[in-house]
Amino acid sequence: MDGMPAARSGVRPRPRALLTGCAVAVACALTVTACGGSDDGTPDVPTVTPASAVAAPEAATATPLGTVITAATGTAIAATHGRFYVLSDDGTTVLRFDRTGVTGPGTPSARITTPALTTLIAAADGTLIGAGPDVLVRIGTDNAVSPTTRTGVADPTVIAHTADGRVLVGTASGSVVVFGKDLARMRTITGFVRVDGLTVSPPGADLDDEQVVVLDRAQSSVTPIDIGDGSKGAALRSGNGATTSTVDSYGRVLVANTRDGEILGFFGKPIINRFRYPVPGSPYGLAWDHKRGLLWVSATAINELIGYDLADGEPAERYRAPTVLQPDNLGVDESTGTIYVLSARSGGVQIIDPTLALPTAAPTTPRTVSPGTTTTEAPR
Repeated sequence: MDGMPAARSGVRPRPRALLTGCAVAVACALTVTACGGSDDGTPDVPTVTPASAVAAPEAATATPLGTVITAATGTAIAATHGRFYVLSDDGTTVLRFDRTGVTGPGTPSARITTPALTTLIAAADGTLIGAGPDVLVRIGTDNAVSPTTRTGVADPTVIAHTADGRVLVGTASGSVVVFGKDLARMRTITGFVRVDGLTVSPPGADLDDEQVVVLDRAQSSVTPIDIGDGSKGAALRSGNGATTSTVDSYGRVLVANTRDGEILGFFGKPIINRFRYPVPGSPYGLAWDHKRGLLWVSATAINELIGYDLADGEPAERYRAPTVLQPDNLGVDESTGTIYVLSARSGGVQIIDPTLALPTAAPTTPRTVSPGTTTTEAPR
């Protein structure tokens, strides 16, 4: 892409970022320890009303960029190796679409019957992993569904996987359950009010080793965990209404603070808050685009997709495009750079191919740095 900064080349600069002065104090205040709790095991910690996506306008104000596949409606999306998959509203069917030649309204190349699932992700090898009440399954590139693994997890909310193939399942009751590559249950890490996001730093990140971070909407916090021994690091407050999270190529954990209208970046061991950046229109969906080196953010209140360059540590808006209604779910196919936007209001899937010219964002006024905020380079 013409005009891209050096971060798009093979040389990855060390990211510079803003460090909020209150990070250490907040970490101390929100450290999750065995400090008592209710009879049901819920930790006794400060909480907020969990935030959710802000409702979009009833009608679109602009035509969505790219192609819209109206046949692809559902609750979750995963993309890999030139294919994208949509989990049906009832969770019992995964619709597979092969991107080549697909145009609106589109026709699935396969309808894959599964046990009732609530969440779905793509693995690095092109397979899918799905979780539902008491079940965990793999879906092969040949559409075959592996024998169902009974998990004992009644309320899965989110799923992630590590570089060595372990599978992590977060729950609405505040646990992270670790499964081996063979899907055998290995460990349960408790102590959260709920688990709404799980990020795993990618290979090559600027960290000494792999880092797993939990997002808890009820505490509006992020907490590193060690899935090997079950220990937890210091929790950091993520504004007053964090909702979703993702991780970039450097290992920075990126969070949508929907209630406060901003995105936040966290990095390091121990993890600290590196930046807070305002996003108008209620940020919610997040996806990291490794091909372009961009953070994509969906603003549901205005039905827009915004692309931010993070090469200098603090977000710089580069692109802005109209989307389908209620763009709650985003996905990026790392093998192709194609962006997928799933409407939560039966608007189908919007496809933005990497060859499509993206609307360049209008120049923005530089943000004023508040007193006490310092600039620093993220440690390696």
